[in-house]
Amino acid sequence: MTAVRAADDALLEGLHGLRRIVFWQPIVSPHQRDFLEAVAIGFPGEVVLAAERDLPAERIAQGWMPVPHERVRVVDVSCPAAFESLAAHRGRDSLHVFSGFFSHRIVWRAFRRLADSSARLAMLSEAPELGPWSGGVKRLRGRWLARRWGKRMEFVLGMGNLGQNFFRDVGFPVGTIHAVGYHIPVPSEPWPRGEMDSTGPVRFIAAGQFIHRKGFDLLLAALGGTSPAGWRCDIYGSGPRKGALERQARRCGLGDRVAFHPPLPNALLRQKIASSDWCIAPSRHDGWGIVVNEALIAGTPVICSTGCGAAMLIQTSDAGFVFPAGNVPVLAGMLHGCVAGGKIDARRRQRTHAQAVRTAPETASQAFLEIVARTSLPS
Repeated sequence: MTAVRAADDALLEGLHGLRRIVFWQPIVSPHQRDFLEAVAIGFPGEVVLAAERDLPAERIAQGWMPVPHERVRVVDVSCPAAFESLAAHRGRDSLHVFSGFFSHRIVWRAFRRLADSSARLAMLSEAPELGPWSGGVKRLRGRWLARRWGKRMEFVLGMGNLGQNFFRDVGFPVGTIHAVGYHIPVPSEPWPRGEMDSTGPVRFIAAGQFIHRKGFDLLLAALGGTSPAGWRCDIYGSGPRKGALERQARRCGLGDRVAFHPPLPNALLRQKIASSDWCIAPSRHDGWGIVVNEALIAGTPVICSTGCGAAMLIQTSDAGFVFPAGNVPVLAGMLHGCVAGGKIDARRRQRTHAQAVRTAPETASQAFLEIVARTSLPS
């Protein structure tokens, strides 16, 4: 008992040396809001969100809703004076956590300003999409960052196993890398379902942008190889590939079983997820995939590709299945098995919802603060 108490005291001492934590991010994201608020509750100092911009219009069009912060101080660092005020915190009493400096000018400029200071620095990032042409360039850039700045980072938070593996592979010190995720509130019971026929067809749902990397063409191809009866699939979203996807559905003979819908506000989409039997995330690449969290909270099991950062939530649970990204035959087999298994009952929903507890913002913030405290301790 004394040894456990001593360990706890050591972790607290690691936090007490800090006066502030500054999260440098491209946007004020609703998917980070509750995690940051939970950090602010558990941290004895100030928590600041330094964002380049508010939630962009294209995200709002996709159904994202801006949510104000309460305990976190939000600073618009597109304003030069505001940027300078935060970049001036250069001592060991400040921890700066950078997200998006692979692609966002202001975040990168803040990192470069603080790199030669005594402030504590860390990174929180998704794995970049590694396309056939751009993948090599991004890996080279990652290796350069690891060689040049890897030792300057006290820790690296990679989104999911996808992010953790990327930063390990490009050469960041293995002991500094941790897998994290996005986190939204988890109620004590699954989200209530809307109208749902307990004896009707198995209902699949998918949602996201109609773009190549989201893999909806892969889902349609897999559905085309699934038994022709006993299921329906609703796909919510918008984007440049909508027409091509609708034509593919007709070619595959899916016109009476697959329905395309415009994006919904997040609260309405969650009702649709809760009224479905399975949620499908077929992405070729997705840094995370918040729909996986939403499905677990709703009690709706998930079929997810290895190209999603959130696959780690399914790989370590019995809340669904994970298939190799891009593998249509394996996905088709899983869909066929879901149809053969029939509707998801209340007991399965409760069991799936129970898996969501480990995704709660409070759990994630505690793990984050433990990392912060441990990395501040003498080696």
